[in-house]
Amino acid sequence: MKRIKKLCLYAAIALSTGIVGCNLFNPTESANIDSTDTDALTYEGYIHFRNAEYTLAREYFERTLAVDSTISEAWYGLAKSVLNQQKLNVFEMLKYANSKDGQSAFMTMDDSTANHYKSGIDSVMKVLIPFIERDTTGRTDGKVTFKTISASYTVLHLTKAALLLRSNAQDLTKLFSVSGTSINVDWASLKDVGEKSVELFETLGNIGGAIKADPTIATEVIRSYVPEAALLSDSGLTVATEAMASYMVTASEAVTSNEDAILAYTSIGDMIDSDGDGCIDEEITDGFDNDGDGLVDEDMRTNKALVYETDFLHHKPGQVASIKTGEGYEYVDIDGNGTPNDDAERTFFNPSSNDRDAVGDHRIAAFVTGFTWSATGDQLKHAMVLAAKDTDVSNIQYPLQWRKENIGGCWNNYTEEAFLKWFEGRNK
Repeated sequence: MKRIKKLCLYAAIALSTGIVGCNLFNPTESANIDSTDTDALTYEGYIHFRNAEYTLAREYFERTLAVDSTISEAWYGLAKSVLNQQKLNVFEMLKYANSKDGQSAFMTMDDSTANHYKSGIDSVMKVLIPFIERDTTGRTDGKVTFKTISASYTVLHLTKAALLLRSNAQDLTKLFSVSGTSINVDWASLKDVGEKSVELFETLGNIGGAIKADPTIATEVIRSYVPEAALLSDSGLTVATEAMASYMVTASEAVTSNEDAILAYTSIGDMIDSDGDGCIDEEITDGFDNDGDGLVDEDMRTNKALVYETDFLHHKPGQVASIKTGEGYEYVDIDGNGTPNDDAERTFFNPSSNDRDAVGDHRIAAFVTGFTWSATGDQLKHAMVLAAKDTDVSNIQYPLQWRKENIGGCWNNYTEEAFLKWFEGRNK
């Protein structure tokens, strides 16, 4: 633990120095100007910024963008001005991320400071979000890009996530863990976040996007906010961080498009049939349909069961190479065929991750040969919802035969005895 704390301290010092030197948190030393109005306005903005006249600087940058919204240096200056108006400090943010006595300083932060940081970050994001949206769709001049600010952006969003969790008495540093060469997100710990859950998922997705924009600097940011990351090598952390970024983006997109997806993520790895198809944790967190029911990531096993590709010369970050044998699933009969932990439950029909991407088939082998669904689309989804909510064994609304006829899938493998066991441990 002492080793981790020392490594985290060194990383925080290096990171904060780097961010202060070349990112949102530093003043601009010079600005090249032409005689055009927008250039003059931008120049005046930077003059006021260097004089710590942040309100005036902001006005000039806003006037520039009112004339021409493609000028990235004006967006950059505007974000820096708002950042300084809000008195946000990278050193302070990194300091709060450091763990002491098993928890980050966010947990002992007073409410006034927490509110200051939260409102300040939200104010900066009102500038950064439209800038990033324009930059990533080719609607700026490209002089300053998302990559330029990705480290600062990651720090801001990690701090925001920490504050959202703090309000629910949860520590951000406990959200992440290192298992082997992977960084895992404990989605299940977000089950009780309540009304802030969607915002938190959006924030995690933004973190993932920033990491993917510049993985190298992002790894240093992660070292500050994830203590266990200090145990990984530089190259190992880069690989783990990129994979983590991919599934954070996937989760965010799923939740923001359908809030019901929150339940799937917060129930991840619960080893029960959460979606009413008779299968237990049949999906993996990869953003694809693994059982052929037309749904994506609806009932997932723990991320600790996944082995990600590490050869980035031949694979994209986040591609799943294989599924581990263990991780608590040694005695789980995922497909309900009477044989727990059989090879087909943890083997892809297409073994190669690149082949799976090429043909668009990410099914696990157990859900291919001799496996059928009784319905498709909304009809299948509706029947699964009814089955999932029918949890009282003393008053069964949808018997096994109904589930076979209207859902199929894993229910086709059940006996009446196995069907009754399905109800064990469920809330009435």
